[in-house]
Amino acid sequence: MLTRTSHSHVTFRRPFRLAGMGAAAPPGCYKVDLEEERLDTPTVEAWRQTVAILQVTTAGLTEHVTIDPQALRDALLRDGDDTIDPPVLPRPARDILRIRRS
Repeated sequence: MLTRTSHSHVTFRRPFRLAGMGAAAPPGCYKVDLEEERLDTPTVEAWRQTVAILQVTTAGLTEHVTIDPQALRDALLRDGDDTIDPPVLPRPARDILRIRRS
């Protein structure tokens, strides 16, 4: 099976902890390697995320933590969840596509 790896960074504004981590990590910017495998589809090229590797450096030690990509997305959503200043959500499609009748 064909695989590929992409590299990016994520930023946490608050301390966080994911499954596989020994302790909570402080807020900051973290390197993420995302591994994907190619799906065998006859019509389109498609890839499935299989694993994310988060590089966590604390107290001079670097740890590479293998995590579920969905768990990382969920943690980033929780980190950005502000009850004081909620994010502006787009209007529902039914409001945007409202048909006027004359």
